[in-house]
Amino acid sequence: MMKFLLPLLSFLLGNAKGLIKEPAEAFSQQLAMRVRSLTTLLVAVIGSLALGCVGLSLFIASIASQLDKNEEFHVSGGMMVYLVLTVVAVGVLIYSLSSKTWMKSLGFEQKPATQQNQKRATGTLESAVALLVMDFIEERKERRDERRP
Repeated sequence: MMKFLLPLLSFLLGNAKGLIKEPAEAFSQQLAMRVRSLTTLLVAVIGSLALGCVGLSLFIASIASQLDKNEEFHVSGGMMVYLVLTVVAVGVLIYSLSSKTWMKSLGFEQKPATQQNQKRATGTLESAVALLVMDFIEERKERRDERRP
């Protein structure tokens, strides 16, 4: 069993150089890095989903136990811990499920906006402001024309 777990742990922790001794070492290392990042992302998704469910169920159970005892309802420290656990787990789950995170894990980086895109966006903004100014000028001109007899 240890003979199987040791290479697997070595692979998942990032020390896979000892396992890869082929001519295509660079390709194998990139593949190992991508698989490792995807594995980490999948573990984060599954773990945060499980912790979120556990935190929420413990929070609901503590509320139900207070209601069953016919006691006055009060927020305990344990309930706050369960609620914080749930909120943190949901936050990690949302981050892990975003497409940007998955694309980064697969090696696709989002490139910053180029100069052409920025000029185009600036051009449309300038056009919109120019149209508003021209509309305002035309309205003032029409008002002046209406006032003159």
